[in-house]
Amino acid sequence: MQGAHASGGRAQRGERDTTPPAPRRAGTRGVPRSVREPLILAVAGQVFASDGYERASMDRIAELAGLSKPMLYAYFGSKEGLYSAYIEVTGRELVQRLARANRTELPRESRLREPIAEFLAFVAEHRDGWRVLFHEVTASRPLVELVAQLRAQIVDEVRRMLEIGSRLTPPASDGVAHAIVGAGESLANWWLEHPEVSREDVTDWYVGITHAAISTAGPRATAPARRR
Repeated sequence: MQGAHASGGRAQRGERDTTPPAPRRAGTRGVPRSVREPLILAVAGQVFASDGYERASMDRIAELAGLSKPMLYAYFGSKEGLYSAYIEVTGRELVQRLARANRTELPRESRLREPIAEFLAFVAEHRDGWRVLFHEVTASRPLVELVAQLRAQIVDEVRRMLEIGSRLTPPASDGVAHAIVGAGESLANWWLEHPEVSREDVTDWYVGITHAAISTAGPRATAPARRR
């Protein structure tokens, strides 16, 4: 009763519960491996996001995915192997979507907005994936190097975007790319805790932050010499 009263109190005060939703059963029995494996990874992502890597149970993942635990180990070898596969698949999708959005034929005003909008669309569509990739990463968890490699790929994609669209050159392009990616991670994590804020608003803020970083690092106009 006490827990129900606390939940009711939160609802009466209008507070939002930002904890990840409970994972859902996938039902993969009798499904071909090419179809089953992505379903297993989707379930694993939900469990990793809701429970964290250390507490995530292979028994629970197998149950929710609708297959036996030995079969789950046959697919991925270990919990670390499953976690690694999820990071690789989810991270690859994010990098590919950013690369597709980085189109040189777009007007200059849209060259920044398009990748930023695509990034935030990924976060909105893959909340579990984002939490697993960046929101809960700590030094005590395994595969930190894998996440670091993914972050480096994202930074490299942003650096190329800056060098083409904003004509920044190293080391400014590399430093600003790191700053933009770091700001994006922090902003995305904040947004997950504030789902009432619209994606359009967050996009506008991130575009403004990015423009400010680029203008600060870009070439400064030389002030005209004073006449004597």
